[in-house]
Amino acid sequence: MGSCSVSGTRTTAVVAGLLVPILLGSGCASLCNHVRWCPYCPPDCQLAAESTDNEVIAHLNENTRSLTSWRSTSASILARSEGGLPVTLSANLAVSQPRHFRLRANLLGSNEVDLGSNAERFWFWIRRSEQKHVITVGHEDLPKVKQQLSLPFEPFWLIEALGVVPLDPQDWTVMHSRPEQRQMFLVAEQHSPRGVLVRKQLVVDTCRGVISEQSLFDESSQLIARARMSDHRKDPATGIVLPRRIELEWSEAAVVLTIKLHQIEINPVDTPAATWQVPRNLGAGTFDLATRRKLP
Repeated sequence: MGSCSVSGTRTTAVVAGLLVPILLGSGCASLCNHVRWCPYCPPDCQLAAESTDNEVIAHLNENTRSLTSWRSTSASILARSEGGLPVTLSANLAVSQPRHFRLRANLLGSNEVDLGSNAERFWFWIRRSEQKHVITVGHEDLPKVKQQLSLPFEPFWLIEALGVVPLDPQDWTVMHSRPEQRQMFLVAEQHSPRGVLVRKQLVVDTCRGVISEQSLFDESSQLIARARMSDHRKDPATGIVLPRRIELEWSEAAVVLTIKLHQIEINPVDTPAATWQVPRNLGAGTFDLATRRKLP
């Protein structure tokens, strides 16, 4: 069990033993205003315990209403795959409404991963994959290639998970709620761009007013992908709250990426146009899966 930071093991234990009943009692709120570094202090709740699903969604959308894009040029990724050793990569990550996304990761200056999406198409390339081409598909061509395309990521779901897409209250219903644990589970069913029925599930921390988990399931209720978000922080300039730790899991690819965002720039005005362009200088070149042709 953790304790407040007081030097000396015995002193720490004694002080913790004295503080715990105080912090959990009537003096908790006032005392925690002065000892925010203590792990026993509860978070400030942003929503009432009896909030309805519409109130919860409205609160979440209020956070994204003024958020059109964000980027981090100082991210790190811990990649874990089944049967492989964990690898730590440095990365740049950018996301913008409604379909723009880019994740580039490298190891010791060498390109390792490039995932992205723009208004017309998306792409993916992983250097250690058996597929050496940058694979790209137009968004409108996804239904044509759904049988031959095994995605290492779901582009639209991932953009939603990264916080720039507002929730439509008409799409979401409450699956169940745990008021005592300050959790609400919301679900929505829709057809994915690949033309298959999927179920999206959100776990909302109804105290902090943030999404702590977002999952995607297929028609058989098998997990496709999951994102766990934590270490949410408020940007002092805009008041926008974003997670600093994102754990992405893809069942089919048997891979887990833990992303830590050390600095985040909200609504940047000078994102280079090349950020949203399909890379042409990686691996064996760029291959369009729909046309079965290599792009020049």
